[in-house]
Amino acid sequence: MKETAEDEAVRNRTYRVVADELRGFIERFETLVEEKAAIGDQQKAVMAEAKARGYDTKALRRLIALRKRHAEDIAEEEAVLQLYREALGM
Repeated sequence: MKETAEDEAVRNRTYRVVADELRGFIERFETLVEEKAAIGDQQKAVMAEAKARGYDTKALRRLIALRKRHAEDIAEEEAVLQLYREALGM
């Protein structure tokens, strides 16, 4: 079947729409990557400031991770750790 001029015009419009949509997704993703990098830099700056003021940043990161978890999960993990410490005589 031979493609008519009208068929070609429809195909071109379809490709143009798909390309525009695809470009939109890619640009949105790239923007998010840039924002994520900027946030990472801000997080590093906060930790550097805390360290400069004498805080243990390793402990701060541990506290931040703990705050994301449920209290029951933390209690269970700490109970297991205590049991293991006792078994090892620590």
